[in-house]
Amino acid sequence: MELLIDVGNTLVKYALLENKQLSKINHCSTFDFLKLLSSFDHISSIVIASVSNPIFSQEIHAWAESLDIQIKPLSTEAESFGVKNSYENYSTMGVDRWLAVLGAQYLYPKENLLIVDAGTAITFDVLDKYKQHQGGWIVPGVDMMMQALFKNTEKVFAEQSEIDVLKFGKTTSDNVNLGCWSTASAAVHGAVEMTKNTEHSVERVIFTGGNGSELNRLGQFKATYIDNLVFIGMKRFL
Repeated sequence: MELLIDVGNTLVKYALLENKQLSKINHCSTFDFLKLLSSFDHISSIVIASVSNPIFSQEIHAWAESLDIQIKPLSTEAESFGVKNSYENYSTMGVDRWLAVLGAQYLYPKENLLIVDAGTAITFDVLDKYKQHQGGWIVPGVDMMMQALFKNTEKVFAEQSEIDVLKFGKTTSDNVNLGCWSTASAAVHGAVEMTKNTEHSVERVIFTGGNGSELNRLGQFKATYIDNLVFIGMKRFL
């Protein structure tokens, strides 16, 4: 049994792989995850991807080595499984983004894809059916947009609320909520539109990340939502 760990900006996500089947994705803080370590003493190997918190990663490495558990840290590469990265300095691309691209390509190898990871930030990656990454965008996530408004604008105040449909709001709170979600939705539509009339015109949009499902619904994209896309990419290395 293998343990797969994705260390993000705010949470640790982890899953177990047994008989080539992924378990459900679990989320917790780094502090809570360290308290769980003793329960993983039956695993044979660890795959870890970390975009932040090197001290936490070092603790995982030390624990694994103390029990002679093989551990494989993942990093962004110029090419993985035939998938070519568009970054000249590929090491500056977040490993979670790269793993999401690899997961998407594994699932849909014959389609031009737009991968949208809607979390703290929203990342966009275009991958063509010839395994060439065409580049992407990074924009603030919905929550980050709202916090920026609250922090930098004295008279803008709001509470985050659920939205049934994107429309124009008639209160400041609605304006903020609807405006931020609409901005995120418009960015996805814009990314798809930008690829039209090119060799990599998007045939499928794939959402992942904590706000991915909601962004898919509100934008009425009728796209594919895959919660464990990063872990599908990680699984390819085992």
